[in-house]
Amino acid sequence: MAEKMNPEVSKKDIYKVGVRWLMSNTSAWNWERMQNVAFAWSMVPVLKKICKNKEEMGHALSRHMSFFNTEPTIGSPLVGAVAAMEVQKANGEDIPDDVFNAIKSGLMGPMAALGDSLFASTGNALLLSFGMGLALEGNVMGPIIFMVLWTAITVGFTLWGVQFGFREGMKIMDSEIFSPAMIARATAFLSILGLTVVGGLSAQFVSLATSISWTNGESTTQLQGILDGLMPGLLPFIIIMVTWYLHDKKNMSVIKLLLMLIVIGTIGSLLHVF
Repeated sequence: MAEKMNPEVSKKDIYKVGVRWLMSNTSAWNWERMQNVAFAWSMVPVLKKICKNKEEMGHALSRHMSFFNTEPTIGSPLVGAVAAMEVQKANGEDIPDDVFNAIKSGLMGPMAALGDSLFASTGNALLLSFGMGLALEGNVMGPIIFMVLWTAITVGFTLWGVQFGFREGMKIMDSEIFSPAMIARATAFLSILGLTVVGGLSAQFVSLATSISWTNGESTTQLQGILDGLMPGLLPFIIIMVTWYLHDKKNMSVIKLLLMLIVIGTIGSLLHVF
């Protein structure tokens, strides 16, 4: 246990590391090394306790200025584990700088894959579906509940994750939770769940209908009625699939897609097509 090896580093210090990572994980983000500045800054509360002088502090901070990028919430145990390694190194264990980078490089990718599936897609979609459902019914608690739940989950897991990682130290590499097989199974399950939720949200919140009709003698035929007979919600399904295709296959940005939908909707409304 890192806490036993160096009693000067307390649980409060690790809590400060967690708060720093929580508040700064995307600060000073850059295309060259991404989250490296935030990672190094998060280590400062521990480094202040274990470094004997400014030279040691400078060398330790430089050690963490290499490339780093992961999903901030699920990736928080890695921050705690590296903090524990710093304490172990200060207590005389032979841990070369390359080992720090190896552990960070080995785990930041799997943690990012798991975090993106769990939080960025599935978790957000579930919380949004609940909040949006209440908001559409005129309930002001919809966005408030979303904000409270999202904040509680993010803050709670991040602070716990850093503490967990600090307790595990380098053993985190052998943790079953972050094993390749476990991450592959979890990512596949969460991807399916996320797609199911997004499909349900699309069917519930995307609305599109046409007002095109024609008259043959005394009878009037509505195009929307024909489409509904083929498949209810056919037009929303088409617009969703076209949007997905342009974004996923043609790399069209979200901003361009939004502008395109606004233009199509406006023109269609003015021409009484939609």
